[in-house]
Amino acid sequence: MAPIIGKAKAAVDISIAYLTGIRHLFHRPYTLRFPQQRYAVEKGYRGRHLLHLDRCTGCGICAWICPEKCITIVPRGQRWYPQYFYGRCCFCHFCVTPDTLVTTNPSVSPIGQIQPGDRVLTHTGHYRRVRKVLTRNYSGRLYSIKPLGAPFSLNVTQDHPLLVSSRDIVKKLRLEKKPCSLVWKTPLELKRGDYLTIPIAKEVRDTGFYEQEIEVGQSSTGKRLRSKLSLITEPDLFRLIGYYLAEGYVVKRTVGFAFGEHEKEYIADSARLLEKHFGRVTRRATIHNSTHVLLHSVAALQFFETFGRGSENKKLPDWVMFAPTQKQRELIRGTLRGDGHLHMPTRGNRSTFFEYTTISKTLAFQLQQLLFRAGIVGQIALANRANRKPNYVVTVRGRFVSAMADLMQVKFEDKRVKTFSRFEMDRDYVYAPVEKISSVEVLDQPVVNLSVEGDESYVAGNVIAHNCTDYCPEFALEETVEYDIAEYTRDRLVWSPERLSKPPVKKDDKYVFSVDTIGGASQVPQKEE
Repeated sequence: MAPIIGKAKAAVDISIAYLTGIRHLFHRPYTLRFPQQRYAVEKGYRGRHLLHLDRCTGCGICAWICPEKCITIVPRGQRWYPQYFYGRCCFCHFCVTPDTLVTTNPSVSPIGQIQPGDRVLTHTGHYRRVRKVLTRNYSGRLYSIKPLGAPFSLNVTQDHPLLVSSRDIVKKLRLEKKPCSLVWKTPLELKRGDYLTIPIAKEVRDTGFYEQEIEVGQSSTGKRLRSKLSLITEPDLFRLIGYYLAEGYVVKRTVGFAFGEHEKEYIADSARLLEKHFGRVTRRATIHNSTHVLLHSVAALQFFETFGRGSENKKLPDWVMFAPTQKQRELIRGTLRGDGHLHMPTRGNRSTFFEYTTISKTLAFQLQQLLFRAGIVGQIALANRANRKPNYVVTVRGRFVSAMADLMQVKFEDKRVKTFSRFEMDRDYVYAPVEKISSVEVLDQPVVNLSVEGDESYVAGNVIAHNCTDYCPEFALEETVEYDIAEYTRDRLVWSPERLSKPPVKKDDKYVFSVDTIGGASQVPQKEE
């Protein structure tokens, strides 16, 4: 009986094997003809690196900035080239979350909205063009870093370098006050109290005249005629712009400034400046216990429209952001005269500080940059209230209050025995201590990074961040969508310059690179078989 059962089972197994084989005759093949055929990879996939030998200068920057130290510089003849150890490579492509605010020219925008060609502020204090926007999904530890004086935390991947000044503990368990040398550090290396850096914009363009194309209606014919508005960019014009940012509005063909009835000095000053620069007589009206300075002028309306209609849309254009500091100080003075105030110590709050409130996120960050250029540290806080739009509060505290009082031409007698600030600044940077660090494990979190011409850095969430993957001044090293590393065994994970330099394999490839020549890289035709 047993032999019969065994034969029957064998027959069944053989039948299954034959049926399985016949069934797969009608299936599409599971394999591809590599390298002619390849699997489609996901957007943002990070494959092996491609080395353009004819561009590489052997400077070693790629090895210096690599967080895992998997790049070494090796000699080939009289030249030096990078070599990779892929057993250690983390394929970094450092990134931040799409909602991270980036300081652009001249505004702040979520990094997810940045496009190639936009200009962003870099660690050098200059605005550079974005070469490439890199997106991918990230799984791992996502760090949330909150600098003091910033309204939002910076959310970055764990290997994203930030420009930092570390602080050691000195006597009485206090952190040293003065910033030391700056280094690029990842969130894993940061600790609470370390200084994060914010660059001070350096670009200055002093325009003696501001010109703008405007449209003026012709009452006799009803036609719209094009004309040109020309204004002398005197410092008091900037103060008038400040008044508009704080208290101004446009409606129909009229520009208005709303002040409290007690602000007689500011009412007279704004009226005088409007008449001076636009050549029209102003009038005043009292509405709900406030005095409005009104100017009926299409030219003035179109001029002030460039600074935004409505409080939420107020912003500064380029020619104002890049103006000399002495003119920008007048703008700050006009702005804070409208929506700012000096808080003196009270029983409930013993602090002394200047404060300015706006619902325009862009204006808050721009005003902070102007304060930096004036040598004053302004902090930004976010105040959320029920059924109201978020308020951005810019405050000046500590030892910077006296400098702010001088700028505002306010009589201020500082009775404090000792002033203190947790911020430091020099001619290039503002140093803000890390207030809080936390992390969370994420899965397929969308993240974005920027490749920026020249500097390969940008200001993300008020903090200088680096993009390392494409950090090559000659653009000699880049990531490709190659995925042929797996075809090599573990002992072949060290990729020489020769192997890195092979271009992505195509059907019609007719050459490889060689580094054996004394002069450097050259293209060597392949022999036809």
